[in-house]
Amino acid sequence: MYKQPREAHEARIYTRAYRVYGMIYLVPGAGTADLLNQEKAYLPVTGALVYVPGYTHPPEAKDLKASIGFLALRKERIQWVVGGKPTEPRTSPSLLERRRLAFLFGDYLLAGELMVPKGVRLSDHLSQAKPFQTLLEAKLYPLSPDRPIVELEPRERFPFVTLNLRQAEGVAEAPGEPHDPRLTLFG
Repeated sequence: MYKQPREAHEARIYTRAYRVYGMIYLVPGAGTADLLNQEKAYLPVTGALVYVPGYTHPPEAKDLKASIGFLALRKERIQWVVGGKPTEPRTSPSLLERRRLAFLFGDYLLAGELMVPKGVRLSDHLSQAKPFQTLLEAKLYPLSPDRPIVELEPRERFPFVTLNLRQAEGVAEAPGEPHDPRLTLFG
């Protein structure tokens, strides 16, 4: 299948139309965002279980739509991925800072820390960065019309997720220090 050795990793892949559970294959020493940012248009997934869209994990058996030995997913349709390995920054850590951000995907938020070059405006970075980025210490927050955003509780926590900046419907930055921790998801 591949010319160079690959490491198999379990992954959950979220699109607007599906949740796909299966295996992805990373080059040793590379992360999930590295794989997704390659110029190839499709992500190969083996042992794919395709479920209705949503974010609930684990999915219910009734939500299973198909079981496929091999599935090539269009990368541009991928919203975010759980699994694989975090991608390490390609620049000196002294040139980067962690920014606390929340990314809106339909009826939920993914919040966590994104590594951003120091002194660069967030909007400029988001416009110029590669589409797939590693969000560290991520949390998934379902939105609720009857609860203020500051009262939301995380549904799930992840050491990292790989998200597609181009698929996020909105991005919110946490307030700077000092701030009242009750005013933010990031407190």
